[in-house]
Amino acid sequence: MIFEDLQKVFNLALYNFGEANGILTCFENVDCPTDTSIPFLSGFLLLSPTEQADLGITEFRQGIYQVDINYASHLGSAPLNKMADLLNQTIYAGKHLTRNNICAGVESVDLSPLIVDGGWAKKSLSINFNAYTARITS
Repeated sequence: MIFEDLQKVFNLALYNFGEANGILTCFENVDCPTDTSIPFLSGFLLLSPTEQADLGITEFRQGIYQVDINYASHLGSAPLNKMADLLNQTIYAGKHLTRNNICAGVESVDLSPLIVDGGWAKKSLSINFNAYTARITS
């Protein structure tokens, strides 16, 4: 359950943020809107290779949880920047997220340049994290 719980710890935080702030969330671009009048967030888990942390009891994982912020391109960057600021107030450097045996600590949060394509404007918020997980044993 390590990979599932690690993904869900961030997916749930993003989903709850979307519900609280009135913006649609989808994960890994599944069931995202194609109508540019509907802004949305999409989350992706990008993991680094696993490392053993201590005598085989826990594993240390690093990675990025990337949140793509998508708005219609004709609105410019202001709504994307405002949404990134709101999200960064919820998931910020120093925050810890937990689920089952997972503890993920946010190390930093970075924002990408604006990308415009197909009527959409997008900025990606990169949430860099370190996580300790209980190691699965057989």
